[in-house]
Amino acid sequence: MARILIVDGEITVLNSMSILLRSEKHEVTALSKGDEAIELLKKNPFDLLITDIRMAPVDGMELIHFAHKSYPDMPIIVVSAYASEKTESESLAAGCVAYVKKPFKISEVLGAVNKALKK
Repeated sequence: MARILIVDGEITVLNSMSILLRSEKHEVTALSKGDEAIELLKKNPFDLLITDIRMAPVDGMELIHFAHKSYPDMPIIVVSAYASEKTESESLAAGCVAYVKKPFKISEVLGAVNKALKK
């Protein structure tokens, strides 16, 4: 069981990913805003961060940079509908271990989570 923080502005994505990962026996915290995630990360480490890129007021890239600087060993997965080569390469360069495009398949998310947690 891992402690996983999911950050996504889309409530339906938060709910479906939370249900999916809880069914795999993970402890899930779900937030819809990047600034709330940063405040939480200042106080609590997690085993894995899953984040979207497009959020306000703090976007996913800011969250990724903060998380990677604060917890360099914590794996980070990006799940985004706004996938481009640029955002994917920026995310991976910033320390992300996987980039999953929305709409995603359950097998893609679980595969990325399992791979990230094994590192």
